[in-house]
Amino acid sequence: MPYRMETRRRRASPFAVVIALVVSAVAVVALFAAGIVAERVNRAGPVAAAGAPAEKPAKKPAKTLAETAKRTARPPGVGDPVRDGKFEFVVSRVDCSRTSFGIEQLKRTAEGRYCVVTLSVRNIADEPKYFLGLAQKARDTDGEEYGYDEVAGLYANRNTRTFLEKLNPGDRVTGDLVFDIPRRVTLAALELHDFPLSGGVTVTL
Repeated sequence: MPYRMETRRRRASPFAVVIALVVSAVAVVALFAAGIVAERVNRAGPVAAAGAPAEKPAKKPAKTLAETAKRTARPPGVGDPVRDGKFEFVVSRVDCSRTSFGIEQLKRTAEGRYCVVTLSVRNIADEPKYFLGLAQKARDTDGEEYGYDEVAGLYANRNTRTFLEKLNPGDRVTGDLVFDIPRRVTLAALELHDFPLSGGVTVTL
């Protein structure tokens, strides 16, 4: 009777099957993730060198922005209310056509010509204050300064209350500032002050 060799098949261990499934799942997930990364890289373009910091857009310093805004803003001019200290000023008119004030022996004659600036002043303080014409300055196109002609100012304001009286809180008066300037000079700006040593505010003419 022939000899028959029987081959027994070994059954795989359940633990080995689980390990195989886990390894397969990890491999599939890794391939899937690699595909996603490759697709994003292709869309985004070249990647910066490893370790190199991303370049950030340069920011303008705050000071530069402030200076730019200052240059583009229109400076105050005729008709614009401006303030220095406890006074609010509004220049309403500039007339540089006169050469004298007064009559006969009391006449005041300019060395060049008079520029008369009509100005309103309002006291925004909580106490009475005097407006000082002598604290005010005018400048020409070359930056040359001219002081207030007090005598000519007295003539120009003889019929008004203007700047000779103390202003109570909230009071507003209108009068003329008079400047004696050379005939060929053009005034460009007025520098107005609460008092002689204040910072002042500039109004273009």
